[in-house]
Amino acid sequence: MGASAPPDHSWKGSLHVPYNVGPGFTGNFSTKKVKMHIHSNNKVKRIYNVIGTLRGAVEPDRYVILGGHRDSWVFGGIDPQSGAAVVQEIVRSFGKLKKEGNENSRLLQVRGVAYINADSSIEGNYTLRVDCTPLMYSLVYNLTKELQSPDEGFEGKSLFESWNEKSPSPEFSGLPRISKLGSGNDFEVFFQRLGIASGRARYTKDWATNKFSSYPLYHSVYETYELVEKFYDPAFKYHLAVAQVRGGLVFELANSIVLPFDCRDYAVVLRKYADKIYNISMKHPQEMKTYNVSFESLFSAVKNFTEIASNFSERLQDLDKNNPILLRIMNDQLMFLERAFIDPLGLPDRPFYRHVIYAPSSHNKYMGESFPGIFDALFDIESKVDPSKAWEEVKRHISIAAFTVQAAAGTLREVA
Repeated sequence: MGASAPPDHSWKGSLHVPYNVGPGFTGNFSTKKVKMHIHSNNKVKRIYNVIGTLRGAVEPDRYVILGGHRDSWVFGGIDPQSGAAVVQEIVRSFGKLKKEGNENSRLLQVRGVAYINADSSIEGNYTLRVDCTPLMYSLVYNLTKELQSPDEGFEGKSLFESWNEKSPSPEFSGLPRISKLGSGNDFEVFFQRLGIASGRARYTKDWATNKFSSYPLYHSVYETYELVEKFYDPAFKYHLAVAQVRGGLVFELANSIVLPFDCRDYAVVLRKYADKIYNISMKHPQEMKTYNVSFESLFSAVKNFTEIASNFSERLQDLDKNNPILLRIMNDQLMFLERAFIDPLGLPDRPFYRHVIYAPSSHNKYMGESFPGIFDALFDIESKVDPSKAWEEVKRHISIAAFTVQAAAGTLREVA
């Protein structure tokens, strides 16, 4: 290759070559060209969804969905077949329970309780990784405390313990990290567009030492079963742990008399997200003052949400679980809370994404962003041609966020 070598060692591998980046070639090859023959066959083909159901005994009109794609870029040894294998094991387990006489309360948009994503089960073998709605935080923590860790050095300890030690939350002391849902995966339409509570779990790498965005052979011809068997999970113990987490989430969501959602966790993160976006805006203190930009309405809405969520949780503790009408009312309030964060108009220039609290970052689709409307309006605002118009857009999105949070709080009020 011609041109210059990369600027430093972070761009170079371990082979004894200069790692020039081109363009062109040097020496005897300076006049040579590479001609590539691409044999892709671009055509539309029919694909099929495979859908199985277990009818609920108590609330058959409520759906808990476990789903993932079956198609792959090449051989799909990890993406998606490691996830498909886990789905098959969960289906086998639920089928066995069904034969033994166990009935789900709910059937596995209007009727969707939750969506559990079942794409790749592994992207490493270091520790558990979970991305989910705050409504599921407590459910995930409680479940992982009941499961055995597959990690070396944690024999006899819970999955929660190994996860917490290897990936502690930067925000909540004593708890493992749970990340925001971004995009680029099958939960996207359920969560970002329809407002159905969603979550996903898989085993991941040590992000502190492996800073590349995904596993090295992602979507390549070398992503095969042998890759998984020889390098990532020879004993398939991490697949088993992921199957237990995903299956456990589905089981609890389908069988708990009261939906295992905790709206108080949403209140906590809303306050953190409001503080975060306010601090971003205060990088422009003079403009905030000049254009009369205030976050008071958003902080007020978050405060109201926190108080109402606390009151709701207190009433939930005293709920007569033998009263099917009251039980249904409060379960509906929990189920529809996520829907309350949906704006039918969607985000500016991205109408597909309608969740006011969470959306993929407009600058990295795989990453989730909080209060995305405000964040996008503030991004690179100092370079906008019309500052007055740009700051009016910020104010508009603060209003949308405040209204949405306040409206969501209203869905948790006691029904008269």
